[in-house]
Amino acid sequence: MSTDPLPAWAPRQAAVILAMLEATEAGVREGQPADRVLNNLIAGNKKYGSRDRRLIRDAVFSWFRWHGAVGDLPLAKGLCVAWALEAREWPPAFRALMAELSLEVPEIDPELDLAGRKAAVEQALSIDLPAVDQWLPVWWKEQTSHLGDYNDRLAEHFQRPPTWLRVDKDARAELHDKLIEDGAEWAGEASPCAYAFDDAGKVSRWMQAHPGSLEIQDLSSQQVVRICDPQAEQHWWDACCGNGGKSLQILDYADRNVDLTCTDRREEVLSELIRRGRRHGLSKVRRYVLDLLKPDLKFPNVDFHGILVDAPCSGTGTWSRNPDAPWRTEASDIQQGKRRQLKMLDALSPALKSGSVLVYAVCSLCKTESIEVTEEFLAAHPEFSLSPFAHPLTGEATEGSVSLLPGETKGDGMYIAKFVKK
Repeated sequence: MSTDPLPAWAPRQAAVILAMLEATEAGVREGQPADRVLNNLIAGNKKYGSRDRRLIRDAVFSWFRWHGAVGDLPLAKGLCVAWALEAREWPPAFRALMAELSLEVPEIDPELDLAGRKAAVEQALSIDLPAVDQWLPVWWKEQTSHLGDYNDRLAEHFQRPPTWLRVDKDARAELHDKLIEDGAEWAGEASPCAYAFDDAGKVSRWMQAHPGSLEIQDLSSQQVVRICDPQAEQHWWDACCGNGGKSLQILDYADRNVDLTCTDRREEVLSELIRRGRRHGLSKVRRYVLDLLKPDLKFPNVDFHGILVDAPCSGTGTWSRNPDAPWRTEASDIQQGKRRQLKMLDALSPALKSGSVLVYAVCSLCKTESIEVTEEFLAAHPEFSLSPFAHPLTGEATEGSVSLLPGETKGDGMYIAKFVKK
């Protein structure tokens, strides 16, 4: 902990951070994602340098990460307590806030578990915090009860995940050693094209230096396509393609020799897919706007070997990366997500021929959006069954579905099921 005198600018920077946090928190209460609100706020203030922006982001997201513990405290004190729970170095702006609150700056051991950090912060700052199992919405505990010890799920949420990159197969040999030398963590032969950085600046520099070889794509997301296992000359449909991260991976995985159809209900994201594809030298993609929730769907006139449905969901598996999301998500959102996901699977089932596969994926750990969807889809469609596959990271046999947990992947939580049509 620094004992240097506070620089004169520290109180002003602290005031800026508090103002940014207050505005962002107001936006989140209205249902807006914190990163969108904060990006707009920062974009409107060109005077902030990269270090200022990084500290503002770290401060705001630390408050949301620990909101369940500090949300009832006054904003300034809650922010300082959240920073103490982060167990990080105290920059001058935070030391200025602590001085204004007449609080001593504590040193918290980052190796402590959640209960240990809670006890250490309470003792250091003479406060009482809610019980650890109350630090996330109460409904989430029941929704993740099938995944083992709840304390493990909590711990995963409060870990800060790295950013994962996916390297195109034909560029990996050239870039592998350079990435490792620059401090990247390699996922290993289990997922050989995946590399992670904790440093956002390094991610940005690598993306700028190799735009035609790299994509930002979470490790768990990369496993979805590996479970699809598209082969050369097959016909595949990415039915909710979004910006196309998995679409590009499908093409790369099958050596760019797969007939790929991409659909989404938003025209703008299909345009982004084309832009990203051209950056990688990819052009053979059939694409059009299609809303799977609309009646009377017109399917592509193609005999598909497989369909991927990366369905819209609650996103609970990404909470460690989006710590404001728990406070924008209600239990009713999970039920609504399930209804939409089942409707999508129902709509797509006629588009497959016998022997074809349907892969369902959600970045959610809730049993309502995973196990229940799988069970109800199979009950309504006896012509489908689960298709066993090897766990993409461990090689262990599965019965046809898997939950990838943040503690296992250092990435997002994800559920993936693979069905085959009889």
